[in-house]
Amino acid sequence: MKTGLGVPEVMLGLLPGGGGTQRLPKLTGLPNTLDMALTGKTLKAKKAKSVGLVDMVVDALGPGLEPADVTTRNYLETVAKQIARDLGDGKMKLPDRKPKNMMKKIEKFAFGIPQVKDYVFKTAKGKVMKQTNGLYPAPLKILEVIREGVDKGAEKGGYAAESKGFGELTVTNESKALIGLFHGQTECKKNKYGKPAKPSQTIGVLGAGLMGAGIAQVSVDKGMTTILKDMNIDGITRGVNQVQGGVDKAVKRKKLSKLEGERTMANLIATTDYDRFKDVDMVIEAVFEDLSLKHKVVKEVEKHMRPDAIFASNTSALPITEIAKASVRPDKVIGMHYFSPVDKMQLLEIITTDATSKETAAAAVDVGLRQGKVVIVVKDGPGFYTTRILAPTLSEAIRMLQEGVGAKKLDSLTKAYGFPVGVATLIDEVGIDVATHVAEDLGKAYGERFAGGNPEVLKSLVNANMMGRKSGKGMYIYSADQKGGDRPVNEEAEKLMKAFALQPNASVSEDIDIQQRLAVRFINESVMCLQDGILDTALEGDIGAVFGLGFPPNRGGPFRFVDSVGAQGVVDMLKKYEAVYGVAFTPCQMLLDMAKAGSKFYK
Repeated sequence: MKTGLGVPEVMLGLLPGGGGTQRLPKLTGLPNTLDMALTGKTLKAKKAKSVGLVDMVVDALGPGLEPADVTTRNYLETVAKQIARDLGDGKMKLPDRKPKNMMKKIEKFAFGIPQVKDYVFKTAKGKVMKQTNGLYPAPLKILEVIREGVDKGAEKGGYAAESKGFGELTVTNESKALIGLFHGQTECKKNKYGKPAKPSQTIGVLGAGLMGAGIAQVSVDKGMTTILKDMNIDGITRGVNQVQGGVDKAVKRKKLSKLEGERTMANLIATTDYDRFKDVDMVIEAVFEDLSLKHKVVKEVEKHMRPDAIFASNTSALPITEIAKASVRPDKVIGMHYFSPVDKMQLLEIITTDATSKETAAAAVDVGLRQGKVVIVVKDGPGFYTTRILAPTLSEAIRMLQEGVGAKKLDSLTKAYGFPVGVATLIDEVGIDVATHVAEDLGKAYGERFAGGNPEVLKSLVNANMMGRKSGKGMYIYSADQKGGDRPVNEEAEKLMKAFALQPNASVSEDIDIQQRLAVRFINESVMCLQDGILDTALEGDIGAVFGLGFPPNRGGPFRFVDSVGAQGVVDMLKKYEAVYGVAFTPCQMLLDMAKAGSKFYK
């Protein structure tokens, strides 16, 4: 068990209550307090002791005890009781929490000078505004309340300001949204199918590219034996190096000891053949998004798998039912859609078909949870949930680029609305070649509703080898020596798009229109996924949208957004743009019914 200490309330749109904003500066000093309270990060036990947050760190095992020793569970309690007795008997004195070294003494003196305090709080506010665009009231309120205590003292103003501030934050839409996401994460860390009869312990991963190696990394990290296969030594070498790099980084950051890092890498077995696949409980393929290739892979690997082993496809859009047509056991086929980079993105979207057995679904969810993922389970269909709702949004973004909204402005407006990554940058991150492929497939499946920008724009960019970050050029230009996020706009792409220029409609070209056009297309398709039965619950829809695609967390997800503004408000926005752009903005029936009834997704 690892102990973490901190004040995570800001993650819920709240401030540290119960005197937290006032007591913490006295224990840890102002810089540490601001760092902890504004970010919600936790400190390991030894770090907490070094900054003054705790007085003593006790090894849970105790001296000379082994983990299996029954007395270990009582050791911490025994130490705590003994300290309480010693304090009561006068054998131990309360620790002296005054500044002990020169730096701490200088720090305490400096923060007594008004100009220094002003500078520190101004700098902190600047960082908060840069990171949040002012969309989250909690960190700003935390700064205000801590400053009140520092200036007037806890008793004379700090506690009262904290109490008042906490109450104000509890009724904000942002707090309700973030608390909703917290509860959603908690639910999505449970296996709704129950514990599988035979949990998968040995995983086979086909394809050692970025995705395959990423899947292997999050598997070996959690102690699963992972067999990583690629077609040739070069591919395997690249994949193993990626996994090793991730482990080395964890060791460098002291998340793992060197020995733990070596044990982690020992879980990885690299190969260019199928000999070891007779041992696997589950195969996860991560090959190129091509149905014929995936059919070929299914047929090849099933010759070497046990009859009870599961085949999972990591695909972002290809229907799992179509992939399963190549299998001799479709009940053992399931989709596991990971997001890039796999080691950083929290979401895993699992896709079941009508033929997928409950045991297969339970085993897939179990693997995802053990990999540390937040898991949503959706029904099969073109684009499933996340890709299906992203596609019309990106289509609208392409239309805006054709209308003359530059990449930088598009990014600025979408980030100001709450998206962590600007939409133009997102297109580069997804890959323009991938976006082209998805637009083509989903355009065929859903017709005019997915209309927006001209798909030929994307094809032209791909033909010019401008495929986004992976090729060094897309909406922006990328290079290894770039620092920070300020990248030059790709003028070649801008020039190419002028050939597809559209005249913007003056009635819907304001900044707020640009933001709302993207948001309501995202929301409308999300609700339609619930209407169509792709989603089981609105909660999973919100978690998938926020943690997989970056829908503004301060708005809680597309379904909570509908609740916050009212279904009628969303319908009105859609109809405004429908009058200009047509069926792409036609409100889905569920939204119309909810607007008429005045109902909500959440009670």
